[in-house]
Amino acid sequence: MPPTISRETAKVLADTIEKVKQVDKLDRAIQPRYKDFFEGLQAGIDDSSEEEIKLYRPKLAQVGDEIDECLDTVSQARKLLEQLQADQDLMETKFEQIKKLVTTVAHTRKRLSEQATKARELDRGVDKALAAIRKDDIGAEADLGALQAQAKKLMAAMATLNTEAPKLDKDARKAWDKKDQKALTAARLSLIDLLKLDTKPIEIRVRVDKYTKQYPDLDRQRKTEVQWLLQDLDNADDIIANANRILKDLIALGQVPKEEPKGAPPVKFGNADVQKIVQAFGLPADNADLRAKAAKILSACPVDQWPRELAKLYKAKESDLKAKLPAVRKLPAVKPMTLIDI
Repeated sequence: MPPTISRETAKVLADTIEKVKQVDKLDRAIQPRYKDFFEGLQAGIDDSSEEEIKLYRPKLAQVGDEIDECLDTVSQARKLLEQLQADQDLMETKFEQIKKLVTTVAHTRKRLSEQATKARELDRGVDKALAAIRKDDIGAEADLGALQAQAKKLMAAMATLNTEAPKLDKDARKAWDKKDQKALTAARLSLIDLLKLDTKPIEIRVRVDKYTKQYPDLDRQRKTEVQWLLQDLDNADDIIANANRILKDLIALGQVPKEEPKGAPPVKFGNADVQKIVQAFGLPADNADLRAKAAKILSACPVDQWPRELAKLYKAKESDLKAKLPAVRKLPAVKPMTLIDI
């Protein structure tokens, strides 16, 4: 006949079963949340994400408190199981049931203890990770500040260039119209000096590219500031391109043309000389009316203007007449009028 279980032992068994159920319920609630929060905090550390760390750290700490509470319940269950295992009559009749209870409690205790240890170790690494993140944050702020200072200096130079380049263009063209070579040269040189930049936009852009690669996880504010900085560099490129275009145009003007000597009395050419000059330009000299008008042009205008005025009169190409000007200058009647060009 199987041993009889006392009423007191039956109550302890019922309490133990209830306590193990409580342990199992607490453990089931802990496991998915522990996995989520532990992995989230680990990812935050790995990604140097202060936001993720702030999100998951308190949650994992809360689960850690629940683990401690569950382990306390496990301890209570173990004490009850020790009482039951001391009862020989119970062990003979309820061994398999007691074994399952012991196994459940032992496995739960081992798993929760390991998880509590890992959670504490991970939490200790959080402070180190935060210190590294904040150190990196200081570096990002310092390097961005240096870039912004360089860009500010460049944009100050751009403001001056943007204002002065059109003024120098206007001054240079006035000097050209007045045949003032000195003023023309001064305007060109001033624009060249303005284009001599200590730091060019491309150099800062290279540094910005290096900065974004060094700090790939910039916060929203710094990303915005980097975009503003790049926009400034684009504006600087446009200003420099416009100033270079103005300079190219001013250089294309060349030297102001030399003026014919002033103050000399008008030269009057005889009919024969006029005919020779007209023929030297390759123009027809048999029209007396045109020849008379040509004589007025030759007497009234400097030699350098003859091709233009005669081209209008004879409806010829000015370039063709200019090409023949050296030969015209050698004519006996014209030679005394010209200066030697050096």
